Amino acid sequence: MDEIDVYRLEDLPVEILFEIFKSLKPEELYSSMAHLNIRMNMILKKQPNLKISIYCLKPALSFFDSFTSLTIHFDSINELHLYQFQYLNLINLRSLNINILYLKWWTVVSEDELNAFINPARCPLLKYLRLSGCTTKLTEFIFTGAFPYLKKCIIKNCQEFFSTSSKASAKTLHYLYMHTENKYDFHVMLSMCPKLKHFHFHSDELPSTQIQNIHYPLLQCLNIRWLKNFLFHNGQYDIFLSYFPNLINFDLTVAHSHNHDEIVDFAQVADCLRRRIPRLKKLKLNIYLRRTYPFQLFYGQLPLIAQMHELFRSVNKCQSLIYIRSFDFNPSYIDYWHYIRPASEPKS
Repeated sequence: MDEIDVYRLEDLPVEILFEIFKSLKPEELYSSMAHLNIRMNMILKKQPNLKISIYCLKPALSFFDSFTSLTIHFDSINELHLYQFQYLNLINLRSLNINILYLKWWTVVSEDELNAFINPARCPLLKYLRLSGCTTKLTEFIFTGAFPYLKKCIIKNCQEFFSTSSKASAKTLHYLYMHTENKYDFHVMLSMCPKLKHFHFHSDELPSTQIQNIHYPLLQCLNIRWLKNFLFHNGQYDIFLSYFPNLINFDLTVAHSHNHDEIVDFAQVADCLRRRIPRLKKLKLNIYLRRTYPFQLFYGQLPLIAQMHELFRSVNKCQSLIYIRSFDFNPSYIDYWHYIRPASEPKS
């Protein structure tokens, strides 16, 4: 092999420069290498896998041609607006994270700004999308497959789901996190994501169980949080679990109903899990009991509850919260009753 005579850093081959540039942040690349000469500028602009996180406008943004990963943070202090980034070339973007200060009736980013900035024409290769706020138009793009490579989507606040007259679907979406105030969005989202494997759904109300004989066999991980006025023994819990026969990971956080005198029968809860989700490997149940719940029911009964299901390995009680886990034996609460089933103890 012929030896390469190198006297200056900028004389190195492009492949070696790319390897060196991997260890530097975009703003460091810009401040140390930009405008050195025409060749270096061309190499810097074509740097692959460029990841940029923005808290304020920087000269580096207007220098680089495109990015594969972009994170933008908005709050009430930095006085940024999304239209200020409209000039960015997002044609090679794979990952986009926009963190927006969001209050119930006000946000620093308007719907029009979001719709103009994020769309399939500007981000055709997008694989990962994380937004703290979402518009109706964007949900339509996401759930009709307008982003043909999108695999993971996290939406913290969904204002309003779009009309579902379209028959198109998000066939590439595998992971979905949605926080919405409309419980009816649950089945709509699942029906429009036929290959979804991991679903986080945050809502105040239990998704409808009026539709029976419906199944989502491909879903493996389900996280349902903050359901209010929840009842375990009125049939809804049993029907709901029947939708997901192949779940491997199930995480449920509920507030027990204040309007009924239901006493949770953990043996029935365990039996329902065993019958409806036989392949379950990882479990987390967080139940916020009503304040009037009989206090004495849990005194000394944690070991008994732990025997009711093979995945009830850790049972903890802290004030009105009881939480059951098949993992994570390091409780975060100090004031608690805590029981861990010994590994050598026979399972139910």
